[in-house]
Amino acid sequence: MVDPQTVTFGITLVLIATPLFHLAVVFQKLGLMQSEEIKFDKGIKGILLTFKEIAKNKWWLLGTIFGIIAWPMYLMSIGLVGFMVSEPINSIGIILLVIVANRYLKEKIAWYELLAILLLAISPILIAAAGISKVIVDLYAMVFPLIIFLAISGSITIYCFMLSVKKRGTRSEGLYIMLVGSLLLAIGGVFTNILAQAIIQANIKFTWYFWVEIFFGIFWGDYPHLWVFLSWWLMSITNLSSIAFYQSAFQKERVAIAFPIFDSIGLSIPILAGIFVFQQTFNNYFLFFIGIALILIGTLTLGRFQTEFQSLDYNQWKLYRKRIKKKSKDNEKNPIAN
Repeated sequence: MVDPQTVTFGITLVLIATPLFHLAVVFQKLGLMQSEEIKFDKGIKGILLTFKEIAKNKWWLLGTIFGIIAWPMYLMSIGLVGFMVSEPINSIGIILLVIVANRYLKEKIAWYELLAILLLAISPILIAAAGISKVIVDLYAMVFPLIIFLAISGSITIYCFMLSVKKRGTRSEGLYIMLVGSLLLAIGGVFTNILAQAIIQANIKFTWYFWVEIFFGIFWGDYPHLWVFLSWWLMSITNLSSIAFYQSAFQKERVAIAFPIFDSIGLSIPILAGIFVFQQTFNNYFLFFIGIALILIGTLTLGRFQTEFQSLDYNQWKLYRKRIKKKSKDNEKNPIAN
């Protein structure tokens, strides 16, 4: 069993990282509202040219910086408590979107949504109390189940992409694009877990050549460094690819359906990979799955805030900002009446 101090530190790291990740989503969405739509009919070159222009937007760039800051903490958390714990807890960052929607979009929070926030707050405690008894990944034994996992998840991803092409121009296109993006992101998370474990087993220190050892780990000549090299580049490819898809889905319709599916995949894939690929175990599975159930219920209940936020266009955002500024000025002029 992993000692309580390590579990506490690992969960604390992901709790710090998750608001940064969700702030990244907020700022990137604001940048996307000011940018042209991401389209796939012009191939990879067209996507890269579109992102070249998007990257010039200060809001999108700020969101990217927040994501980069959060990533090392998230990686350390995975190394300490495992992907099966860190990724579901990362989902509770939706609370930040609720705060944004309430503060800037003036969305009222219902009593049952406050209850959902309470459930999300309780879930990390239950997961910690479940007693994580195995985190270290056997880099040899995982190969065969990993191949099976990638074959299944990769086939589903390709099939969803083919459906998105077939449904191009229809209302369901965004749904299939979101599925592709969320599956790629989940697969990238699997490689992130391997990377975190391989770094530990390769005994890579945070020195000035840390990134060199990760980028070119294959030249170190041992098995853990091989997985450092493979997992880093496969993680980068899948995560970067997912950005084009799920951010394109942000710009399309039917997000009310796409987001619950997106959140569900974000919870189910880590659990499946943790059990069948990495064989992570718990002393009390009942508490663990109760914690996961609370996260699922909470995120689905609060899903309308994601939908409301992601459905905004830039003109609506500017209108909300003007209303807020006007109200602030009125409060300053007549604080007693307000």
